[in-house]
Amino acid sequence: MVEISKQAERQSKASWEEILVVALLLLALGGARLGGHLLFHSLAELFIIAVLWGVFFLSWNSRRLLDNHYLLLIGISSLFVGAIDAAHTLAYKGMNVIPGAGADHATQLWIAARYVQSGSFLVAPLFLRRRLKPDLALAIYGVVTAALIASIFSGVFPACYVEGSGLTAFKIWSEYAVILALLASAGLLVWQRAQFDRSVLHSLLAAIGLMAAAEVGFTLYDDVYAAANVIGHFLKFVAFCFIYKAIIVTGVVRPYDLLFRNLVRSEEALRRSDERYKTFVANGSEAIFRVEMGKPVPTSLPLNEQVKLLLDHAYVAECNDAYARMHGLNGVDRAVGARLSKVLLGTDPPAAELAESFIRSGYRVAELEFRRKAENGEVMYVAGSLIGIVENGHLLRIWGVQRDVTEAKRATQDRERLIEELRSALAEVKTLSGLLPICSNCKKVRDDKGYWTQVEAYFRRRTHISFSHGICPDCLKTLYPEYYPRTE
Repeated sequence: MVEISKQAERQSKASWEEILVVALLLLALGGARLGGHLLFHSLAELFIIAVLWGVFFLSWNSRRLLDNHYLLLIGISSLFVGAIDAAHTLAYKGMNVIPGAGADHATQLWIAARYVQSGSFLVAPLFLRRRLKPDLALAIYGVVTAALIASIFSGVFPACYVEGSGLTAFKIWSEYAVILALLASAGLLVWQRAQFDRSVLHSLLAAIGLMAAAEVGFTLYDDVYAAANVIGHFLKFVAFCFIYKAIIVTGVVRPYDLLFRNLVRSEEALRRSDERYKTFVANGSEAIFRVEMGKPVPTSLPLNEQVKLLLDHAYVAECNDAYARMHGLNGVDRAVGARLSKVLLGTDPPAAELAESFIRSGYRVAELEFRRKAENGEVMYVAGSLIGIVENGHLLRIWGVQRDVTEAKRATQDRERLIEELRSALAEVKTLSGLLPICSNCKKVRDDKGYWTQVEAYFRRRTHISFSHGICPDCLKTLYPEYYPRTE
């Protein structure tokens, strides 16, 4: 909480410093206005041109590293917008730098620059997820810019300013079209806001909003030195202060928030995925593990050599607590780094046979079962699946999942034993249900093997019947008449 508070305090301090710097620049620009409109206009335009070309150089020199081509398109367009604005500044009324240039030429160049700029802001969001071909874009902008400037100085471009009457309808409607394009580009930015750092997004939206407001001022003047024109340049100046902050400052001071934002987001997503994976493995009820070969095993070697290399060099590189407990190791720390031959010591089948079965199956086993003694001395049954990672003809690692199937195995064994007992009982019942030879004198019976035995012994072996001895009334009367009760 203390660190967050300090960070918020630093950000607040930086914001106030930025506001102070912009205020001082506006005061300086206002002071230049007192020295004459040409000085004011030239300084304002030079600052804007410097920011435009700064954006171009930053984006162009990082074009091979950029993962967001929105900035690359804005940067390339800024080179040509700055060039047209430079021509606009030199052609401005009273500069007398370009022979034959007048107020209409300067206004036409202004509109041409705004066409290129607003159109670029409108198209740029399309390249948030698409790749831009920089050389092709540079060529297209070069051709369009040359065509616009040629049409202006050849008299083909529609008139935008007439001395004595002011702005033409074409110029005014063009400004409205530029305003709509800028507002639409702002809407696209808001729609794709997840692709931008918050501070960069806010600065870009502020810049676009101020540029749209400035264009409103540029529809209201009758004279190029009028107050509406001055207010428009002030608004545009502040707008490019925001562009300077959003692109140039952020690109230099915090490039990972602008130039490589997608890379940072990918790394963050990878980090979260890795945390989820580790949590899943650590808390899994099944034993999850990864075995590294240490020395890659060529799959072209004979079977016995592959088995030897695997048991000699393979070791546990990653596992969870369930795996450590299953193999009698005290915790993950003791399990990681242990040789696979040591972990599988005492298994039935032995480790060599398990390795041979794994290799014979093509380094992929859906169900591999073995048994081993647990810590309490009881036999534990383990089943699992293994997947070997083979690259360039070498076995590099093995991923595996194991589970304790002792209870299921015992249940199966009990079920099989019960079935066998039922089969034996049914066989006995079948035997008892047939003819049973019995001696007419001593009453011994003959079993299925031909031996004569007492009736009691015969039934005792084949059923759960136990005999107790007594004497019936008829035998009692014959053998022991003195004990036979007399009746009247």
